[in-house]
Amino acid sequence: MDGVLVFSEDAWFAVYNETLASFGHAPIRRAAFDAIYGNGTEADRAAYMPERTVAEIDAAYRGFFETHLGLIRPNSEAPAVLAALRGAGIRTSVATNTNRALAGRILEAQGLLGLLDDVSGADEAGAGKPDPAVVRLAAARAGAPLSRCVFVGDSRYDEEAARRAPVRFVGLGYGAGERVGTLGALPALVGAAASRTRTASDS
Repeated sequence: MDGVLVFSEDAWFAVYNETLASFGHAPIRRAAFDAIYGNGTEADRAAYMPERTVAEIDAAYRGFFETHLGLIRPNSEAPAVLAALRGAGIRTSVATNTNRALAGRILEAQGLLGLLDDVSGADEAGAGKPDPAVVRLAAARAGAPLSRCVFVGDSRYDEEAARRAPVRFVGLGYGAGERVGTLGALPALVGAAASRTRTASDS
């Protein structure tokens, strides 16, 4: 979700520091935040709020996020890409370290929730990336075996989760392996792979 469909790092930075303040902690600088961004609530807790539970932190995130939705920037290519994938009969399922309720709120605010077949959060899977649990859950909800899935991500956490799942990984402007420069390039790449799979199954 983050870094692929939406760009929400500015919102998360504000929310994270407000959460820290609400629990009596000092705010952190942007560089320190960037070093942990995308880790998931469990990692956030371990880094700066070990005295709190994951449930308490997630509740704070949900409460503070509402006031920062305006800081989220959509990936302008996302609506057309999701529509193209759906039109080609390809199911889409989000695997995010954000808890499911908040992820749904973010995607809905950007007009993307209705274009997706499912959304899976780390809280539902029991672990966040780089653990592969949420990737496997997203694949299961898409109704496809991992061998037929493509996981698109923009970070080392995504890449490691894909490796451990295991599932084919395509980096969005990231990584030394298979990658695309823009989200708009994805339908052609995925469509070609789906066509090869159908041809192989028919032969």
